[in-house]
Amino acid sequence: MLDRLYDIADRLREINRYALSFGLFVLWTCTFAEVDVMRMIETRLERHHIESRIADTQQDILGLDLQLAEITDRPAAKERHAREEYYMHKPNEDVYIFR
Repeated sequence: MLDRLYDIADRLREINRYALSFGLFVLWTCTFAEVDVMRMIETRLERHHIESRIADTQQDILGLDLQLAEITDRPAAKERHAREEYYMHKPNEDVYIFR
């Protein structure tokens, strides 16, 4: 039993200390560290997802700004918006809603 431990110690002495230290460092950074590689990858993916949602929201805002400008400039557009969004209608007029 003691001979086996001596053999293991001899093998460890033969291994380059720097390679062993590098291996332990890689093991630590990939698994045990507070900011490990997996968490960094997940954070980067989440950041890209949030940036794409921001871009989509900015496009929606631009579209809404154009609608607002059109509604404030033209009374016919205001009437069309009220009819489409709020189902408003003139007296003696039938409204059919298709979905």
